[in-house]
Amino acid sequence: MIEELEIRGVGGIIGAKLSFGGDFIVITGESGSGKSSLVRAMEFISGRRAQAADIHSNEESCEVSAVMTSDVIEGVSEKYQPQEHTLIVRRSFSRNGRGRASVQEQAAPLSVLTAVMENNIVIQSQFAQLGLIDPQIQAELVDSCGGEELQRVSAELGRVFSDALAAEKEILALKKRRAEIEKKYDGAPEIIRHLKNIGFSAECEQKWEDELSALESGERKRKILQLAAESINGPEHGVLEQIERIVMTLHGAVQDSVLENAAEKALAGVQEFSALISERCRGAEREYTDEEKERLENKLGLLRRIKRKLNIGSSAELTEYMTAAQDELKWLEESRKKLEELSEKAQMLRRETSRLAMNLRALRTASAAELERRVNGHLRELAMEYANFSIDIEPLDRIKANGAENIQFMLALPDQKPLPVGKNASGGELSRILIALQLSSGDKKLPGTLVFDEVEAGLGGRTALLAGYKLRALSKRCRTILITHQASIAAMADQHFVVKRSADNTEITEVSGAAREKEIARMLSGNEDSPEALEHAKSLLENGGREAAE
Repeated sequence: MIEELEIRGVGGIIGAKLSFGGDFIVITGESGSGKSSLVRAMEFISGRRAQAADIHSNEESCEVSAVMTSDVIEGVSEKYQPQEHTLIVRRSFSRNGRGRASVQEQAAPLSVLTAVMENNIVIQSQFAQLGLIDPQIQAELVDSCGGEELQRVSAELGRVFSDALAAEKEILALKKRRAEIEKKYDGAPEIIRHLKNIGFSAECEQKWEDELSALESGERKRKILQLAAESINGPEHGVLEQIERIVMTLHGAVQDSVLENAAEKALAGVQEFSALISERCRGAEREYTDEEKERLENKLGLLRRIKRKLNIGSSAELTEYMTAAQDELKWLEESRKKLEELSEKAQMLRRETSRLAMNLRALRTASAAELERRVNGHLRELAMEYANFSIDIEPLDRIKANGAENIQFMLALPDQKPLPVGKNASGGELSRILIALQLSSGDKKLPGTLVFDEVEAGLGGRTALLAGYKLRALSKRCRTILITHQASIAAMADQHFVVKRSADNTEITEVSGAAREKEIARMLSGNEDSPEALEHAKSLLENGGREAAE
């Protein structure tokens, strides 16, 4: 709860320091004195949005600091935690739009300041009545009456729902990746099989091309040798036959030994050349086979078709594709089991989510009934015995993290069917419902300090007095600060501050004794020196806000 509040340059306040010591604290003052500046300062230190228009006209910046007693704050870093239950927060803002916040004298983001303050101080004005229309706030109020079991089931539902959602997202991501791989590597198993069958490697294409080129060169050589052999050894008009015929014709006819010897040598040379050609032809036949050429051509043809199909330019790229495809296809096979496991897990979590949601609904129904009972009890004591407050729980087909029902606060007035509170209650009735709800909420729902900004506006006479009693009762559960124009309520307080306007400065002073009597008299009659009003004020203070005649 808030213990000290120091303000500089907010609204009409140049400087003020307030020390709080009571449970039920009232702040009073004439209209226009600057009470709204005090509210703005408390909103500012609570993390609300800052505006240059909130800065005092004579100042270039504003600053608010607060000292509070606080328990450990969940979800906040250790350096921002209370030390020996003491929490110090500070926030400043300048006209140039720059602002700073600190918690425990450590610079802190505004989000941290807001998180630190949300359970320590809550400010409720007449606009807070609009919160009664918010389904989330209504659900939180219902849950606050459900005890530890409801809180446990609600937390468990949130956890299981989050796990179920995460599992569903993982399944979708897994299916998406599987679909992408299946599309990208469609036909890859067959391609990999073909590549393995032909012994594919990054260097094989060039090797096969070289081998094929060598075979084709050998084939050309063989054909040339065969042609040469046929030209020399042909049965008709072969070179060897013609030379043999010439030698035989010359022999004995020319009677020229030199010519005969030359002819014999020519014949022997052609015969030797013929023998060499025949030998080379036999060697060329051994070096070349049609089967080997066909095998290489088939390998290269398949490889090139695969590259064209995949739009791949090189064997190196094809090697990368093959490696990636094998890895992805392996993952695809392994992920099938993971997908099955995830699907089973998601199904189990959905069942558990459904079970917890139904359990939570039953607990909420009981909690809603208890909240209805408490609120109606308080409303009767707030002179609203003619109205009946109820809570409508509408089941939903779809489960959410916070349950499977809509919660709506209803109010039935005489001779009317129940309608949502925002449509069926006047401003004064909404104020009393708001007070009744605060009184009916579980202790964990209440902040350390609850500030009401003229929440009793629109109430008067006995109704205002009854509201004051309820607010004083609420102050026994959390420090309650009320900005009010009601003298009877102001007289009930443990501590009283008065806001006054002096030139361009708003001053805030704690009053007691005669000074407090004068302020109550002013609130009663508009004249703090009126003897009748002073007597009346003294009576109210002596009787805790009750009229002496009661």
